[in-house]
Amino acid sequence: MEGGAYGAGKAGGAFDPHTLVRQPHTILRVVSWVFSIVVFGSIVNEGYLNNNSGGEKFCIYNRNPSACSYGVAVGVLAFLTCLLYLALDVYFPQISSVKDRKKAVLSDIGVSAFWAFL
Repeated sequence: MEGGAYGAGKAGGAFDPHTLVRQPHTILRVVSWVFSIVVFGSIVNEGYLNNNSGGEKFCIYNRNPSACSYGVAVGVLAFLTCLLYLALDVYFPQISSVKDRKKAVLSDIGVSAFWAFL
């Protein structure tokens, strides 16, 4: 059986971009990254409308500016988190410590659960 604790059997391997791109979690991270751009881009672009009586903008989500701010904040933070974990995916094969690999995997699980809650 190949592998080990948190992929420790492959620790210290060389960076292979072809293998990285073909991994399912990398593909899902890129898709999540694109969706985060769509979320905050669409809210910033079309989430606020001008009021007919004045020049003041209002949020289209129940005229509540907090709703638009929440959507933009979640989209931007998701964008940055996806970039962070894509960088971790690139660096992961060079991590030789099982404890560090465990921390990386558990942080990924925890952050995924947190984003599912949001």
